Amino acid sequence: MCVQGMDDRPLLATDPPLPADDFVPALWVPLTRALRARRRLIQMVDTLPATVWLKESAAPAWSRRDVLAHLAASDRRYHDALIAVLNGSPLEHWQPDPAAPSPELDRANTLGAEQFLGQPVDALATQLQAGAEKSTMLFAALTEDQVLMRMGFAGNALSLLEAWASHDNDHADDIINGPKMMRTL
Repeated sequence: MCVQGMDDRPLLATDPPLPADDFVPALWVPLTRALRARRRLIQMVDTLPATVWLKESAAPAWSRRDVLAHLAASDRRYHDALIAVLNGSPLEHWQPDPAAPSPELDRANTLGAEQFLGQPVDALATQLQAGAEKSTMLFAALTEDQVLMRMGFAGNALSLLEAWASHDNDHADDIINGPKMMRTL
């Protein structure tokens, strides 16, 4: 396994790859929850008809596909926090709660999702899967000491995992509970 930074330079390499036993045990349950939330989103791509993705979601002014694009873009925020900790530079400065509405959050969401807007839904599902795989690698690379380091908008790795799972679950609800759509998943 080789954990990569934003510029694809190795941050941490192990040979052979880290066995599952090396995950910090405290991360197992929240990581499982986060991956289950992500899997729920990816399964929606296979379940919902193509025509549904262009319709309005419960998130104001976003189609259901736009919600997927936002989620694909938001992975970078979580990866940046983990990469900083793995580099020995925890994000000590306070950042606003990423779930609290604000003009700054609206700008970040718009800028972050631009690269994914308009992409086909199946390409967004592929990106979401790649984001989950990278997140898992980064969380797996954390040491016990790093798990409790400050991660910007999250108090530590456990709260970062909780934020990731909640973010995915909240937006999955935006997709399936959009206007004129019954909960089907």
